[in-house]
Amino acid sequence: MLGKLMKYEWKATWKLLLSANILTVAMTGLARCMMLLMEQTNYSEFTMVDFLAVMVLFTYVGSMFAVCVGTTIFLIYRFYTSTYGDQGYLLHTLPVDTHHIIIAKVLVSAAWVIINITFIYLSVIFLLASSSEIFHSMMEGMVDMIEYLGAEKISAFTVIMTLLAFLFSIFAKVLKMGACISLGQLSANHKLLLSFAWYIGIYFVEQLIQGLYLIMTLFIRNQVTQNTYWGYGSYFDNQWETTLLAGILSCVVYYMLTWYVMSRKLNLD
Repeated sequence: MLGKLMKYEWKATWKLLLSANILTVAMTGLARCMMLLMEQTNYSEFTMVDFLAVMVLFTYVGSMFAVCVGTTIFLIYRFYTSTYGDQGYLLHTLPVDTHHIIIAKVLVSAAWVIINITFIYLSVIFLLASSSEIFHSMMEGMVDMIEYLGAEKISAFTVIMTLLAFLFSIFAKVLKMGACISLGQLSANHKLLLSFAWYIGIYFVEQLIQGLYLIMTLFIRNQVTQNTYWGYGSYFDNQWETTLLAGILSCVVYYMLTWYVMSRKLNLD
């Protein structure tokens, strides 16, 4: 049943979100063509080609921002309408476990977020690669950083765990949206407004906890390593532990909040 729910969720989202990522590809190709034209023009004067290139680059940046924001808004809208909106009446009458509903929506939404991030990163790299000087400088900077950190300080295990921590952080963000929307349903009126208020409140608490944790961590490190060198390699090697732990803990909390409202406090009025 989980597979069927994910298939249905994918069918309901792929047309619009795939079109948004195709827009990213198209704008990347157009921006690169304009950058290549700029390199062939006379740098001593500002021509119409330069003007068009600048406008295209501004449009490119705006389109990347629009795709990110649009994807987020659409996924939030999809979760709300299909779970607590008109479609929710049908969904919750199906012989489907609440856990399967939440997991299906989280996995599909997280997949689209990852696809979106991947397209944008590849777009930026591809665009910068059109300028040999910029790309060469980037490669030199990466090589210098790796040499500074040392290959032995960045193990394959560290890279894998860092990617895993990044994955759980995405799950946590998706689940937080679902939890805020679910908590907003506890109100008889102004459910969307209360959902937004819950998000602001949770965000404030998260920032407070992160700030306190950072202060405590810096204080402990200063006491323990007062006479010991603490390089970037050791920082990079241990950073994934905190991110992974925070991601898993956030996923558990937001998942349980969503499940509790959806299974025990469901109100579609």
